[in-house]
Amino acid sequence: MSLLWHFVLIFIVRVATQGGLDSQATDAKEISSSESTELQKGRKVEATETKRKNAKRTFKSEKEFLEFTLKYQQVLTERDSAIVVRDKLESLCRELQRQNKMLMDECKRVSTEGQNLRLDLSTKFQDAIKDVSNRLEEQKEESLTQLKENEMLRKKLKEFADQYAISEQQNAQKLKQKTLELQIADLKIKQHEEKLVQEQSQMKIYAEQVSQLLATEKNLRLQLTADGEKFQQFQEALVKSNEVFETFKQEIDKMAKSIKELKKENTFLKSKCEKSDVMLIELVEEREKLKKQLDKTKNQKEKLESLCRSLQAERKQNTTESNSCDSVPT
Repeated sequence: MSLLWHFVLIFIVRVATQGGLDSQATDAKEISSSESTELQKGRKVEATETKRKNAKRTFKSEKEFLEFTLKYQQVLTERDSAIVVRDKLESLCRELQRQNKMLMDECKRVSTEGQNLRLDLSTKFQDAIKDVSNRLEEQKEESLTQLKENEMLRKKLKEFADQYAISEQQNAQKLKQKTLELQIADLKIKQHEEKLVQEQSQMKIYAEQVSQLLATEKNLRLQLTADGEKFQQFQEALVKSNEVFETFKQEIDKMAKSIKELKKENTFLKSKCEKSDVMLIELVEEREKLKKQLDKTKNQKEKLESLCRSLQAERKQNTTESNSCDSVPT
């Protein structure tokens, strides 16, 4: 505004100066042209008209100058606003670049941790597979040993049957006592049978859990497809685990069949044991062996169930970490 007033003052001074010069020129003309009054009047009128036209032209130029000054100040104001906006945008761009760099570093760190975790899981899984294979091999050897013992038991029972024909009368009183013991043994057999039924139901539940585990594994594979080659080793380990579980299931079925056969043999032996207390003792020992075997099988099954739960938890944790890494914006 001070600049505007400065130009206004300059305009007033110019008009006043031009008016004074015009007045001096007019006086000089009046003194020098005293010979003709009409000529002086004409010149005076002409000078006045010229002055009016010059003042009008000057006013028009000053008005345009004032408009130009106002537009110039408006342009300066817009330029200052644009500079402020540019500074804000540059500051925002630098902040975004800094945050983007932080996100990239975090993503790299999460990816590295996930790869290390997958390597650890693969190592643990291989160790677990070896442990299960060793236990299955030991169980196979124990089954072969048990078959040999059963064959020896059949031979002994045949010998005892031959001896019993001679000592039948002497053992009549003893058989009455052994009858009570056999009833107790029958109760124990029924208990064992109930336990076998429970074990079979638990085996079915375990098979369903394995099926659920396989379905979960399939879903995990679909979710982990985006990771490509990074998860290839882990998927191969899962395929091997399925084969191990299937093999274990087949072994459990074989064991169940073997238990049924042993149950039939025990029924046959029970009829023979009614004629000999020695045979009864052998049968009791055989039942104890079966009980131990069932306990051992149950322990193995519980360990495998614990292993399955551990593997399922590790898979779930791995899936959660993978999804969190995929959801991080790049």
